[in-house]
Amino acid sequence: MERSLAGLLPVLVLLAGAPAPVAAETLADLLTSRGLPPPAAGRAEVDAEPLRTYQVLDDERDVLVVYVTGAGDSTRLHAARWERASKAWTRATLQWSAGGGTLALEAAWCRSSLALGRAPGGFVVTAHINPSAECTIVLGEDLSVRAVLAGWPVVTLADGRIVYQRNQVHFAAVHPVALALFDPRGPGDVTLYPRAPRQKIRREHVARMRATYTATWCNVHNHPCDPERFDEHVAGPVVADARGEALAFVMAWDNTTGWSDAERWGRLEAFRELRAATAGWDGLGDPPASLFRALSAGLARTRNLGGGAHVAAALSGEPALRDLVAAALAAPRAPGQDEQSWLMAQDARWGEAETWRRLGRAVQVPAEFTEVVYVYEGLGRPETTTYREIRRADFEARYGSGAPGRALEPDVRRRIFQAAPE
Repeated sequence: MERSLAGLLPVLVLLAGAPAPVAAETLADLLTSRGLPPPAAGRAEVDAEPLRTYQVLDDERDVLVVYVTGAGDSTRLHAARWERASKAWTRATLQWSAGGGTLALEAAWCRSSLALGRAPGGFVVTAHINPSAECTIVLGEDLSVRAVLAGWPVVTLADGRIVYQRNQVHFAAVHPVALALFDPRGPGDVTLYPRAPRQKIRREHVARMRATYTATWCNVHNHPCDPERFDEHVAGPVVADARGEALAFVMAWDNTTGWSDAERWGRLEAFRELRAATAGWDGLGDPPASLFRALSAGLARTRNLGGGAHVAAALSGEPALRDLVAAALAAPRAPGQDEQSWLMAQDARWGEAETWRRLGRAVQVPAEFTEVVYVYEGLGRPETTTYREIRRADFEARYGSGAPGRALEPDVRRRIFQAAPE
């Protein structure tokens, strides 16, 4: 699933960055431009070796430069830290032997699109691999490599433990989410989500997936069809309490697996904007311009995707609407022509409220996602950590809006954990 690092680091703040340098720039050039003395040790390398790429963290305590030099088998990732208080340099080449656990990635995966953050007791370096995968290097204050995580941080706890989302295979048929807790003081990490024993809401969704994953469907879609693995994403931030003992987030499970192409592409995708626009219209009076704009946007996307046949199938029960929409798909809007004029020029029925009311009813779909609020307690003792899951609609009915943050308010959290897990 595509993701943005900036949106996933509510505690680890990304600090000053730098564009990709010109090929001739060296570490000495970079430090001189910032008014910093170069390190005395290894001066020849500092002066002479061009930087392929770099990133800079610059705050009141330190200047940290993480940079790449060399080419081919000689490519290396380095770090240099200028501590303002002591006016001393620490330098390191970031090396490790990839294996299992928290040293999970080869160094070659961890050298591009760098970003830096500060964490309690050290620093975090992230490198982009693809929209579903990153490399996270956890450094101590002395620039020692504490871990190389196959994933990206979503929140850092007060004592330096990191909750991170594990990487996915980007072009796989299914994209399940896994969240883990890494403790730099311990030997490894602990899976937080999904967590055993499974509770009722997830068990029910797994049962729906098991019914959907028929042998015929799996063969047609080249799908692994493990009912425990389904498309999902973290909907919004992952939040922790001040002590690092509790955690909350919202998971969104995709309900569209198993839908027909007509339902998926002819109704869900083609009329996304229109459903949103009709939800804000009372159905009375002349159709507002927002409806025309919304329909135009959805049809333009459908036209680009070649989805006209799916739309026709989705509207097969409403032949008059099917033909109206088909005509609009076949006659794109001219440059500069507004959406209302475009549709009205094709057929006067687009000016009738009843046309839009009928179309609004015809393109309704079941809920695309099931959103579930997850709340964890006892993160300081991973072996006895407990959790609760609540459908977001039920959470908001009981406790009000504001999930996931509201779930960590003391009174709300107490009430959530008073109920036994199902």
